[in-house]
Amino acid sequence: MISVKSLRTACAAVALLSSLAFVQTAAAVGTAASTTVDNRATVNYSVGGVAQSPIESSPAGNSNPGAGNGADTTFVVDNRVDLTVTEQSGGATNVSPGQLAVVTSFTVTNDGNAPQGFQLSAANLVGGVVFGQTDNTDVNALRVFVDNPLVGTVGVYDANDTDVNIDTLNADANALVFIVADVPLSATNGQYANVRLTALVAQPGTAGGTLVTESTGADTAGVDIVFGDPGRDASESAVDQYAVQSAALTITKSSTLVSDPFNGTTNPKAIPGAVIEYVVTVANTGSLPAGGVTLSDTLDGNLSFLQGQYNGNASDVQIQVGGGPATFCVAEAGADGNADGCNRTGQTLSVNPTVAISVPPAQSATVRFRVTIN
Repeated sequence: MISVKSLRTACAAVALLSSLAFVQTAAAVGTAASTTVDNRATVNYSVGGVAQSPIESSPAGNSNPGAGNGADTTFVVDNRVDLTVTEQSGGATNVSPGQLAVVTSFTVTNDGNAPQGFQLSAANLVGGVVFGQTDNTDVNALRVFVDNPLVGTVGVYDANDTDVNIDTLNADANALVFIVADVPLSATNGQYANVRLTALVAQPGTAGGTLVTESTGADTAGVDIVFGDPGRDASESAVDQYAVQSAALTITKSSTLVSDPFNGTTNPKAIPGAVIEYVVTVANTGSLPAGGVTLSDTLDGNLSFLQGQYNGNASDVQIQVGGGPATFCVAEAGADGNADGCNRTGQTLSVNPTVAISVPPAQSATVRFRVTIN
């Protein structure tokens, strides 16, 4: 025959085992918020060898007449708020000065146990190192858009991506987010603009307009909110980088005495009637080619432009890029009659050849022409 004391001990032991088992299960993140959990412990016993009706702990209001006076063990799983923001490419996005709508990509993941919304924002960093490079410039007109998975090209920013916040994201789901910016024309080769995307957890269905608030005080019967992200502030961010790559041109001009009326080409002097060759050198120290290079040079009033000095005395200007073959043009006075891209207006020489000058990185272009001293 079981004693009352033994029965109470057995009930306590079963309840303890049940409680321990629940703690282990609850330690795993993932049970959806608002889930009702109802645990019961059952005791079977006999009296005088005759099995009796089992008794069990049960929530308040149970009509089982054999039930003990156990407390209510039913509760609702609370809302654990958690998120991560991850940069996608793993490296800088190469851009050019003046380039518009350049894109960096991030993933926002809802690591919590309930649907959430997210308020998004982008900002230029001030200093700081990203991908081994220190921030030393800014991009303009930063804006944020969420990839629309239903229309347009998924995973690529396009005109269909118009949402600026995440309205609702289910637990364990993620969304692709773009920072879109414009590169200032004044940016130079080798500059780096580091940017940050920040996501704040918002109430689902509010398009990011209403931020969540953590519950305070004791646990309630309803669904409480607990911030479980690393910073315990329902806010996470990630950084990315725009790396400016461009041509970087320098221009130098040198002059060499070719001849004079008395000494010819032997030790000529800069006297009236002497011939001088000018060499304009355009060097590209950047990382991209410089295309469409043109030259304008206004001569001193004491100089006169000489024609027929190159290409078997058939051309006025010689153009050469690197060690490539030279090209030539005729610089007529007035309109460019032969449409070769060279002409003179007054004392100004313009060189804009029809075969455009392109200077590759680490190379130079030279433009040669000759004048005489008046």
